Amino acid sequence: MEFDKRKDAAMVAMKSPEPDNSPKGTLDLPIIPLLNAINSHPSFFTTSSCSGRISVFSHPTNQSALKKKAKGGTWIFISHDPVHPSSLLPLLYPASPDPPSPTPSQNIVFRFEPLIIAVECRDLEAAQSLVSLAISCGFRESGITSVSKRIIIAIRCSIRLEVPLGDSVKLMVSKEYVEYLVGVANEKMEANRKRTDLFMSTLIKNGFSSRQIPVKGGVNGFGSEKYDEGKKIETLRSSGGNGVAGQEGKSSTTYSVHGVSSQCGSEPLAMILHPLTGRIKQLDLLLPRP
Repeated sequence: MEFDKRKDAAMVAMKSPEPDNSPKGTLDLPIIPLLNAINSHPSFFTTSSCSGRISVFSHPTNQSALKKKAKGGTWIFISHDPVHPSSLLPLLYPASPDPPSPTPSQNIVFRFEPLIIAVECRDLEAAQSLVSLAISCGFRESGITSVSKRIIIAIRCSIRLEVPLGDSVKLMVSKEYVEYLVGVANEKMEANRKRTDLFMSTLIKNGFSSRQIPVKGGVNGFGSEKYDEGKKIETLRSSGGNGVAGQEGKSSTTYSVHGVSSQCGSEPLAMILHPLTGRIKQLDLLLPRP
């Protein structure tokens, strides 16, 4: 079947030492056990993912530039772990500021984005059952995003944070306010982790395997991640413009692509048709058994 061929190709790509098609080139380390659990089931395989991240991003303030150039922007800072303000403040408030740049000014935005995973499903029944599990674990924005040639679901939630800080000429907020934002983002990161852990344990209770398969993954710590520029990627979300400082990317939100990429819109085309409100144990009755 075509589904099995695509899954086999995706699994080979995930195990390969070669970089994937995302700018980062590897999976986010915190999410690898969850991806392995999903991929252990014969009715599912992951196509792209992000474990959740705290970032600072810049994009042009001149809206006309957005019409002339491909969507994208500039990463100033990214972390998939909780952040200490000392790793971020020097990037925003350098001891020796650079001289004024002749390039157009850039909007600077602080963000927290929670976990998001795209999963291809064998059939609609399997898609509905996995969305049910995700919703029961707090990923309430999960839904089916494609039912045409391939059935794709997006696992996600709404605990986002996006705050403009100013522009590259002048930040409009104090260091103390940035420290406050970091604290809020760290709290959201912890909430994201708890939901992820609950989802993982719920999958195991419903027959998914906890066996870990070696895959390539990046080590995520404090500070910026380095990306290979110019790689094309299909993403679950996209916005922004073309930046000039930091690490450039093709879009403002990039995700690890698991061999077979997919594109999901910002809103599901069809939310789960029959959401379950009973106990989690009842959900395994709908799940195709491994």
